[in-house]
Amino acid sequence: MVVPRKFKRVCVACGTAGPKTNREHFWPEWLIAMTGTQRTSVRFTEAKRINPRALVVPLCIRCNTDFGRQIESPVAQVFRDLEAGRGISDHEAELLIRWLWKFEGLAWSFAHPNDRYSQRYTLRQRVLQPIDEIRTNLTLAVSLAATIDPRFGDAPMGLDSWNETSAVFVAGVFSRVALMVLERQFDGDVPEQFSKYRLADRNAPDRNAKLFYPQEGFPDCIQAVNVTREIALYLSHAHELEARNRAE
Repeated sequence: MVVPRKFKRVCVACGTAGPKTNREHFWPEWLIAMTGTQRTSVRFTEAKRINPRALVVPLCIRCNTDFGRQIESPVAQVFRDLEAGRGISDHEAELLIRWLWKFEGLAWSFAHPNDRYSQRYTLRQRVLQPIDEIRTNLTLAVSLAATIDPRFGDAPMGLDSWNETSAVFVAGVFSRVALMVLERQFDGDVPEQFSKYRLADRNAPDRNAKLFYPQEGFPDCIQAVNVTREIALYLSHAHELEARNRAE
């Protein structure tokens, strides 16, 4: 990924001009370690592979620090719990959704360097603030792969979805965990291999209780990637169409 010239002067997350910056790994270092890809290359596009540690984005020091403390550190533990079969809580499900939005937002911002991320909020606000009024319209779909198939070449670690205006749907496979966040009206399109979770009320007393235990829906990571990639193509289009219809 070539860093757009704009983001050498402006923080991609908060939009602050001329800040002191740190280089944030596009793929977080904990995920690189989990997938064992420190010394290898991963698929960046269909035609290109890249060492994940070489792909960095400039964030101001405040955003880099806050993303690490408030999102990356707790989400790393969420992934460990998922792969160990320990389940997740409602609070952790929300963290996963906001973590996916961080991925999607960074990718979108670099693909559209001259456009504003949103008229309502910055990427920083979208990722770090609790989910707002759309909370009751969101589903988190999760499935686990039993094994990492060595024929894949590396452990999966990337997005399979795209957005232009929706900014809700995100899908990808990371290590043995396949994830999707989507609008609830599309729940019926989620493949049977996925377990679905609807966010609870923000004030629910059991938000920190581990109540969601996703199924091991795939025998290996190859099937997880293939199924997720196929449904992501359809659901990306469906969410985009819905977002455009609402805007008219």
